[in-house]
Amino acid sequence: MQMLSFRKLVQVIREEFEDAPDLTVTAGEAARFFGLDRPTCERVLTELLRVGFLVLGVDARYRQTPTECTVGSR
Repeated sequence: MQMLSFRKLVQVIREEFEDAPDLTVTAGEAARFFGLDRPTCERVLTELLRVGFLVLGVDARYRQTPTECTVGSR
């Protein structure tokens, strides 16, 4: 992935999760998938956790926070 500002990087990864709402990844898988070094990827994932967009499961996998719409459709 080309060099992007941190803010833009957070937005790009957020959009990836929005495009694939069932996506679940570990930090290592996410780093490989997004073509980032692990520390940068962990910073992005942590930011998405902080704003409530992602949750971290007991299985150490990041996934999009369920919304009322998602929960109601399952």
